[in-house]
Amino acid sequence: MKQDTSFLLSVLLFFCLYFSSCERRELTYFSAAQITISADWSRAGLNDQEQNYGATAVFYPVCGGKPILVLMGDRKETVVRLGEGLYDVILFNRSFDDFGEIAFRGEDRYRTLEAYGTTAESPDELAADRMERFEVTPGMLGNYAPAPKTRGLVAEDDSCHLCFTPEKLTKEITALIRIKGMNNIRTATCTLSGVSESIFLASGQSSEKTLTQEFTLRNPVFLPGSLTEGTMSATFSVFGFDETIRHDLHLNALLVDGKTRFEESFDNVKISRADNIDGTFTIIIDLTCTKTIPNVKVEGGSGLDADVDDWPDEEDTDVNI
Repeated sequence: MKQDTSFLLSVLLFFCLYFSSCERRELTYFSAAQITISADWSRAGLNDQEQNYGATAVFYPVCGGKPILVLMGDRKETVVRLGEGLYDVILFNRSFDDFGEIAFRGEDRYRTLEAYGTTAESPDELAADRMERFEVTPGMLGNYAPAPKTRGLVAEDDSCHLCFTPEKLTKEITALIRIKGMNNIRTATCTLSGVSESIFLASGQSSEKTLTQEFTLRNPVFLPGSLTEGTMSATFSVFGFDETIRHDLHLNALLVDGKTRFEESFDNVKISRADNIDGTFTIIIDLTCTKTIPNVKVEGGSGLDADVDDWPDEEDTDVNI
């Protein structure tokens, strides 16, 4: 009888240990939820080149902790597994290291993540979207289903699917300058003051700090019937631009002789704004040089560019044959 009782107790203890161990494995297994991330880039207004890059999503635990970085090789969709908790999320094109003219700082906190230019020239295009207080609940843990095969927005009640619609954070400026003696220009660059130094991705707000940004004039177009007067223009990106503050522009051109420089400054330039069809807007600077660029000989010229006024008067002479 005692042997039977000992045997039953041993069997009961075995099953208790077995089921308790299974429960511990189950709790460990269901410690994360699988979240699908989708991004619709149709409203971002990025150029076609951006399709060659992926995207980045950064999850910031609201209660503290190290941000979770998700690199999206397919910028339209990916999956990530997250533990229970609240998260603030930022999604942007490319990655922290993929930009040529943009760098980032303040990456460790949601509110301080900031993009800034690495040179005085136009930064790359940047688009982003954000979502605050996204919650991974206990009921979402362990939902390790296969990723959906179709892309696109899903129903709002799908708590395990985050849908982003990034919009462009950089703004475009178009500068047009009318120039007399434009035929004498080889290259021309401009500097524009009062341009925002950086932009915060969480708020989309530009920094109050400003800098002077450089851009190159291109697209020479002569006025009808003129070989010397026309316009040069440029379109470039900035992180932000306050139209209400003072902006000065300086033009510096190298002439065709390869040594002469022409400069003109425009103080407190007038700014206008044009709304685009896609909901964005372009800042326009329209200026006219008050000076005329001097005539110079082309570097290495053969002398065939002499002015007609320097030629001698025409004379009729008989030629004996």
